[in-house]
Amino acid sequence: LLNTLPGISIDGVYGTPGTNLSYTIRGGRNRHTLILIDGLPVNDPSSIANDYDLRLINAHEIEYIEVLKGGASTLYGTNAAAGVINIKLKEPTQESTSTTFSQEVGSFQSMQTNAEVQGKTGKFNYLAGASFSISEGISAATSLDPTQEFENDGFHRYTGRTKLVYRPSASVHLEGNLRYEHLVSDYDGGAFLDQNNQFDIRQLSVGFSPKWSYTKGELQLKANYNQIERTFISSFPANENGYNLQSDVSNTYVISSRLKTIMGVQFQEFSYDQEDEQPKQRNVDPYLHLSWDVVAGLTLNGGLRANHNSVYGTQLVYSINPSYLIELGNDQQLKLFSSYSTAFVTPSLFQLFSSLYGNDDLAPEETASVEGGFSLYLSEAFTLNVEYFERKEQNAIDFVSLFDDQGNFVGGVYQNIEGEREIQGLEADFSYQLKDGLRFSANYANYQFGDPSQFFRIPAQKYGASLQYQLMKNTNVGLVYTHFGERQSPIFTDPFLVTLERFNVLDLTFSHSLSSGDLTFNGAVYNLLNEDFIGVYGFSTRPVNFSLGLTARF
Repeated sequence: LLNTLPGISIDGVYGTPGTNLSYTIRGGRNRHTLILIDGLPVNDPSSIANDYDLRLINAHEIEYIEVLKGGASTLYGTNAAAGVINIKLKEPTQESTSTTFSQEVGSFQSMQTNAEVQGKTGKFNYLAGASFSISEGISAATSLDPTQEFENDGFHRYTGRTKLVYRPSASVHLEGNLRYEHLVSDYDGGAFLDQNNQFDIRQLSVGFSPKWSYTKGELQLKANYNQIERTFISSFPANENGYNLQSDVSNTYVISSRLKTIMGVQFQEFSYDQEDEQPKQRNVDPYLHLSWDVVAGLTLNGGLRANHNSVYGTQLVYSINPSYLIELGNDQQLKLFSSYSTAFVTPSLFQLFSSLYGNDDLAPEETASVEGGFSLYLSEAFTLNVEYFERKEQNAIDFVSLFDDQGNFVGGVYQNIEGEREIQGLEADFSYQLKDGLRFSANYANYQFGDPSQFFRIPAQKYGASLQYQLMKNTNVGLVYTHFGERQSPIFTDPFLVTLERFNVLDLTFSHSLSSGDLTFNGAVYNLLNEDFIGVYGFSTRPVNFSLGLTARF
């Protein structure tokens, strides 16, 4: 789903189920994209980029996803340099006890079972869910010999969660949650190399979120603790444990009908086990955000954050975002907007302290982003968004390979890259309701890289379109087309750089509901035209494949 959006590209999504995923927004890497779950950052301190592993989450738990493109560090802190993906999980909403069960089957002997129960007792709401997924998969690596078949690389995943909500009064909201994810995935030895390796990751998350509403505002605490264990079973075995404590206290206050403020303090602590040591980092960030309706149509948003890191001290980041809404009449509007923002990306614990590749002399990455554009709304039938952006990165961190006098690879280290990395881009999307039950949408993104060698595996062009049609009252079908442009990919053998050709993917989806929506059949055919393409060099991509599902609510 995310991979069909303009400005977002996810490597590995077309590989065998369970493939490691890397994601970019507007050319930014994992470390430049912050993942939020229910509005709070989630990280893996033992990983290279301190990023969240999207394979862990079960899509059936999700209510909706918000994607914010551009620098957003003033509101969300470190890592929100290129964008934010906020995943909102389902809330208990039923007044009486309700049970939902779903079963899916698909290609590669894939199967997923989900069960969820929710309800309400007095002022107490509850939700509990569990799922099990399994797939035999396909070989992760591609074989260079057409007569040799590599073994399939499958995965299985268990997830479970509980969310409890207590509302003792109209102004008080208390919420607690507990989540557990366990993923086991096979993987190969690298490009064109078949091996019997296995990756095992387990995550436990506990959260608490009280909220108090008063006459002109709202005071809220979000707190969450994550414990992650990652195990690699291969010729190079490893076991890594990460610990992550997040808390954010914020107060939203309406000063007047034209002026609103958000003020808060965010605390983050990261640590992971490395042999007999446990490297740690802490961030304590006070922040202030202001929204001011200056005059009719003109709104000014601005923010300031003091990012205080236990290793690097204090760094200020800020943003300013004016917009102007013009009423065109007949429910038609034109919105003009622009923004300038700075961001701060702290080196991860792995990049700093890894016994093999770490460099404790690393400086933080700094970015500055500017953008401008417009949105056109022609009633509810037509929406058009167009925007141009530029982002500049200083002290960019990258893995630098080391070679001996004969040109043989002997290792590597993380270093700050000299000079400035720059990317410019144009993005556009529109949605048009052709008639009742028929909607067409399309998107386009084009990027110019200052130095393409610093933006490997990111397509310079990406565009797509979708058609959603309601055949009958309870029957919907959809077609989604996505085009990925050429990408440059580094390799460890001559010629050391390859160009990956452009490719297209067409997906078909459908759903049909019975019994007022209590029984739903759904399905999809992915890569409908069975296009043969390279997503990641040396690794397989899925041929045409399908899924069929049934969801019942009692």
